[in-house]
Amino acid sequence: MNKELYSLDFAKLGLEPELEQILSQLLNHIEVLTTELEKVKKENQDLRDEIARLKGGKGKPKIKPNRTDNEKDETDKDNSDEEEGPANKKKRRPKSEKNSKNRKPRNKRIKIDREERIELERSELPDDAKVQGYREVVIQNIKFETDNIRYRLEKLYSESTGKYYEADLPEGRTGQSYGSGLEAFVLMLYFQLRVTENKIHQLLTSIGIVISEGQISNIIIKKHLDKFTKEREEIVSAGLESSSHQQTDDTGARENGINHHTIFLGNRYYSSYFTKRYKNQETMKNLLHFLEEPSENEEGSKEFRDFVDILIADDAPQFHDITALRGLCWWHEVRLFEKLHPVFDNHQELLDDFTGMVWDYYEGLENYKKNPSKEFKEKLSAEFDDLFSTHTGYDDLDHRIKLTAKKKPYLLLVLDYPEIPLDNNLSERGLRKVVIKRKISNGTRVKDGTKAWDVFLSILETCEKNHINFYAYLRDRISSTYKMPSLASVLLERSQITTAPTTF
Repeated sequence: MNKELYSLDFAKLGLEPELEQILSQLLNHIEVLTTELEKVKKENQDLRDEIARLKGGKGKPKIKPNRTDNEKDETDKDNSDEEEGPANKKKRRPKSEKNSKNRKPRNKRIKIDREERIELERSELPDDAKVQGYREVVIQNIKFETDNIRYRLEKLYSESTGKYYEADLPEGRTGQSYGSGLEAFVLMLYFQLRVTENKIHQLLTSIGIVISEGQISNIIIKKHLDKFTKEREEIVSAGLESSSHQQTDDTGARENGINHHTIFLGNRYYSSYFTKRYKNQETMKNLLHFLEEPSENEEGSKEFRDFVDILIADDAPQFHDITALRGLCWWHEVRLFEKLHPVFDNHQELLDDFTGMVWDYYEGLENYKKNPSKEFKEKLSAEFDDLFSTHTGYDDLDHRIKLTAKKKPYLLLVLDYPEIPLDNNLSERGLRKVVIKRKISNGTRVKDGTKAWDVFLSILETCEKNHINFYAYLRDRISSTYKMPSLASVLLERSQITTAPTTF
């Protein structure tokens, strides 16, 4: 196609209205044909790749295109007050807010295990030299070595009773071959650091631990699973009480070569994962059945809506009609606009202008969350109607605008419940651990392995959200010392559940 056609601007041509309308329709028709052609090209390439793989070869490598000047990061842009040029006209999406922490100076954060005092050799110093204090130098180091213990249990024999008497092992050591520190270390390596079982075996044997890969697998998926499954149930129960809303999303999973789906459920205080065969609405309705008290009356069984009032999710059908209220993610919605790939510069400019107005409106919603009021609510509701009744003349964009306008009750649920988030980014971040773990291990082989992923990743994410050391918590529970408070009690304490939500 001629390059001049891409940058065609009707406003500069001074055309008659009827002719301009005809040309506008023609450009929209070309957009449709171009989009369909690109889809066909992709399908053809996918088929070629599949044929190549079936023949034992490889498909076309996926190489990302070069970045353009318009795709530079926000940090590359200067902070001048000059008017933006055409290349910078597209409004950047806002960055997710992160909790700002006042970090202590580095030397204050280092734990000192031992101290050595180094005296200065006096023989070469003047006689009048006096001590003026010390200059402190901290050197961090680590010891990675075995701590194997041989217990010698005293045995006594009584002739009067004809019995032998033997000293008891310390509490929690009976029948054990490995200590709580080692087993917690294995779980931390596998789930938090994503080290494979084979590499864990290599690491432990390299320092003298005698352990097989089968024993490592047993620690990960069997030995402590029941104990931590109960912990996960308590976390979910407390998490549902911790907030007026919950967030959810899902991603693909594999169990013994069979496709499954891992569902995330959580909020800012906790995370939980559930791997199921299907991700349909029936699965979501029954997701929390394990929290019910055992009952013989199946008719009285609870559904998802009995545990969750407000659900924040994307617009996938499995999340429809399973709660009384449902909020949609604005970031997901804007991505639908960004998936449009106009051929003509004029259409691209219309798209950029409109997405810029959407992000401006989004900033208004963020301000409303900070200072909600009835007047502000009415203003934003009216602005939504105005914004999403816009007609641009770019058919694909206009169609997308109409579809978004129909989602007003879900996108503007925040006007009635300012405490709920505007996006579902928390769910997507929560699923990253599952996705990365899946890529490393290519899924699980047995049901216990799948359950272990769900349980321990739930505990890991909840520990991180509540600033609790995952390794320390595992060791505390495995050793049955219970010096640390339960995650359920910690997240409930943080959540301030007594604060009633503000509604308008």
